[in-house]
Amino acid sequence: MRVNGLYGHVRSNDARSLALFAGFVAAFHLLAMLALLVPLAMYDPDHAPLYGWTGYLIRWVPIVSVIGALLFAVQMAWHVRTVRRRTDFRFVDDQDEPRLCRIVEPLTIAAGLPTPYVGVIDSPALNAFACGIRQKDAVLVFTRGLIDGLDDDELAAVAAHEIVHIVNGDIRLIAATNVCLDTLKLLQPRPSTQIAKRIQAACSLPILAFVMPIMVVLFLVMMFLRRLAVDGSHLARLLIASAREFIADAEAVRLTQNPAALVSALRRIEGRSVIPGLTAGQDAMMIDGAHEGAYATHPTIAERVAAIISVTGSMALIAPARRDTRSPELSTRKDFGRRVAPSLEAALLRTRQGTSAALARVSSGEFNRLGLTPELTVGAVAAIGVFLWAHSADLGSPSALARALDPAPLRTFFAMGREQERCLLQGFGWYFGFSEKPQGCDPNSMLAAHRGKDDVFGKIADAMPAVGQNSSGIITRQDGTFSNVARPEDKLAEVQRARCFQTDRYSVGDRGLRSVTEQPGHRDDISLPRYLASSDAAARSVTEASRAERDSRLLDYFKVRKTMGWVIHRFFGVPGLQIEAARYAAPEHQAAIALLRERLSDPGFASALSPLERAEVGVLVAAPLDFISCTARRAQLQKKA
Repeated sequence: MRVNGLYGHVRSNDARSLALFAGFVAAFHLLAMLALLVPLAMYDPDHAPLYGWTGYLIRWVPIVSVIGALLFAVQMAWHVRTVRRRTDFRFVDDQDEPRLCRIVEPLTIAAGLPTPYVGVIDSPALNAFACGIRQKDAVLVFTRGLIDGLDDDELAAVAAHEIVHIVNGDIRLIAATNVCLDTLKLLQPRPSTQIAKRIQAACSLPILAFVMPIMVVLFLVMMFLRRLAVDGSHLARLLIASAREFIADAEAVRLTQNPAALVSALRRIEGRSVIPGLTAGQDAMMIDGAHEGAYATHPTIAERVAAIISVTGSMALIAPARRDTRSPELSTRKDFGRRVAPSLEAALLRTRQGTSAALARVSSGEFNRLGLTPELTVGAVAAIGVFLWAHSADLGSPSALARALDPAPLRTFFAMGREQERCLLQGFGWYFGFSEKPQGCDPNSMLAAHRGKDDVFGKIADAMPAVGQNSSGIITRQDGTFSNVARPEDKLAEVQRARCFQTDRYSVGDRGLRSVTEQPGHRDDISLPRYLASSDAAARSVTEASRAERDSRLLDYFKVRKTMGWVIHRFFGVPGLQIEAARYAAPEHQAAIALLRERLSDPGFASALSPLERAEVGVLVAAPLDFISCTARRAQLQKKA
């Protein structure tokens, strides 16, 4: 059936708007499903969409629908109060704004409406809107800048535009779209504003790719679907609002019989419509709003002017004598001058670009097409790299890759409960050096409980070495648990087993590798000759000390040997250790070691040391030329293996 006349276009647009409105319902159910995905997998797996749709459709879709309908109804009932709170408009009458009310009242009578309430926003911006659910409760709101900036005919054209929105039921439809978007916001996770937390979240993706690759796939799919739902809802609002704006412009021209006044008003409004402090997206009900970005709500002024001119022709460009009852001060102000509109050819071209251009307009923002922030994008790329590295031997076997992406472990994982999941994943992040130690839980006992089981965590626990320490200084204990702060008994056991001394965590070259021949003062005080000279001085202080001072000088020598040992290894690597060992063959060091060996046999001296210190002193006096840190010893053992 053909569409004839403005009435036909209004009714046809009503049908299209209802179809687009169904997009909000679909987006709501999609976001609700994504929000419930993990909780249901944990607490109601029989009805979780992750394991099948039938249970979710039977139990949770009706519940979600009822909750959504209640939220929608409550927000619609409070719509005018909400708008008033957000825009801070005040109600006025013909005593407060006689000029405005004299212009509005005849237009509402001509449109067949009961006289609406009138409100004013004390803002210099040039904008106006209508709000309300029913015609008898509708409110026409104008900014102070618009009232003072337009002559009577221009102001009447803007008022007619807003009155048409009331007549056509647009205020109810736009209110519904805004309420729907507000409801959708409740289902979206709040992105962290702290860059450290966002980076930590991105770093967890490579861990998941190693521990449970299907989790990364699930995360990426969820982010994409969430972005799809959000973009779809914004696109639906843009298409609904844009079509309604074009119709309201056309109806306003019919009501005022003065297209030139509306064109002039739109050109004055262009670039001056932003109301300071108004939340993004709340301008959908206004005569002008955002044209691009995630919160785009309106066609551009140029598009609207082009549409009016295409219908009315030269009438829109030939302005008759205007009515202007403003005070002389306002009517002669220069800052209300007309702005030059972009070329009509460019505007007409944009009006023909359709839905694809509209989608591009609502898709800009912080997130990319997959719904990932820049940090998460880097994390996702790293996760793919980790997966390819961990399964490089399986790349030629589709069945092996399918096993690696088997979703079955998800049921085991989610059955643990949220606190256990968080604890275990943070424990793996701690193990790999990506996150801090878990607080309030013990991932060690959880991992030990899975050893020998045929699940993903059991396989990981079984694959971990029986005892040792990785390159980040993480202890793997006899029971297969792990820690990056070893227990005292673990430290002591490693000293006795590996014949080394314990230090704080470090790695070779983590602050830059230096040349063994570098002299002090070249860049800073870090130099091998300087460190060796300090060790020599400590050795001489032992041999030169009196009997009363000797014990304290021996302990100082022991501490200097430890400090110089790990510092030299950190900055100079294995070549530095080799030069250090040769230096310790000197007579003064041999004499200091002999005195330390003698004092260690004295119970009085040994009892003043902690068990760990006694063990380390024993290593020093037993092999003074091979007294190295446990980090260096682990590197030796790994190289031999």
